[in-house]
Amino acid sequence: MRLNALTLGYAIPENDFKAIIHSAFTSAINLKLDGSSELITLVISNETDLPQGIRVDTPTNFNFDGFQVNDNASCQAGILRFAGSELEIDLTKATHWKCNFRDLQNEQEPEGFRNSWRIVWQILNDHQIEFKAEIIADSILRPQEGSTSLFSQRLNEGISTIFRSARDLDPHLADDAVSTLIGLGSGLTPAGDDFLVGFMVGLISRLGNDRKREIYIAQIGESIQSNFTRTNDISRTYLKHAVHGQVSRNLAELAEAICGGWTDVRLYERAAATMNSGHSSGMDTITGLLLGLAAWDGKLI
Repeated sequence: MRLNALTLGYAIPENDFKAIIHSAFTSAINLKLDGSSELITLVISNETDLPQGIRVDTPTNFNFDGFQVNDNASCQAGILRFAGSELEIDLTKATHWKCNFRDLQNEQEPEGFRNSWRIVWQILNDHQIEFKAEIIADSILRPQEGSTSLFSQRLNEGISTIFRSARDLDPHLADDAVSTLIGLGSGLTPAGDDFLVGFMVGLISRLGNDRKREIYIAQIGESIQSNFTRTNDISRTYLKHAVHGQVSRNLAELAEAICGGWTDVRLYERAAATMNSGHSSGMDTITGLLLGLAAWDGKLI
């Protein structure tokens, strides 16, 4: 069976490659490139595009359940094949996808940006409260002693510290917060990592032409990379790309909607698409996005 790839993230190798299956799930498989720690991710057609992703034009009810960890895979002349499987994926017809956040700075209508931000902030908090999430965005900067678990207290403290660090452009203040947040939480992508992915996007989206902000973002990126060993391979992959301003299409499009001052149904749709990713990963990532967007705007928080 041969399927076509719909999109390729910027991190997909342009030349032939060999890999093994690192991890397999119903709607995605991760491949570890031969001789490297890099992961690339195949996803079914209704999943979002990823920096390291190959989104495949899959038929209804298709899944990756039959694939086994450590099985071999190889790509030659643009055709990806798997040992022991009849599946082939043609990469040659796919379009290439990459984020561009430097164009999102909206200096012309700051109130439009703030209105959009406030809408998503309220949606997020309502969703977190409804699902009894470990992170309640509104409580991070307004903590109530004894009202949360020890895990939430530690997470909130790290988030509060890195927010102050960004606001004051103080990368040294962020170093301890980064080391606290990375790997903090359970699951494929721990909550602290998800927050940092969104936070980096928020900062980059409001960078503009400010050289001091650019230096700060680079320093925070270095701090994140120096702590990569604190988390797992999958989460490290998302963090690595986020440091370079590359994230999922869902998150990128939500940042675009907020920075563009959207307040119509499209904003709600994009917030929902991102929020519903994983058990709590989407909510944690949006928390990071919103606080990153607010760090250099004194009228939001």
